[in-house]
Amino acid sequence: MKPNKHLMALINYLALVPLVYFIPKWLAPALPTNEWQKVAIVVAIIVPIVSYIVMPLAQKYLFTINK
Repeated sequence: MKPNKHLMALINYLALVPLVYFIPKWLAPALPTNEWQKVAIVVAIIVPIVSYIVMPLAQKYLFTINK
């Protein structure tokens, strides 16, 4: 059974907020001064975390509780 798309959007939002808030601050000393490069690097880190870790774990968890 496929999880509710609205629930998945909420999980996605809840995962993104802290990542978007903290990762740029943690990486600021190591990031280049160019804003486009900063954004590209931070997004290149956040997207795989959400796509390959958070969302699969959320789907697995939701699948197990909906059995």
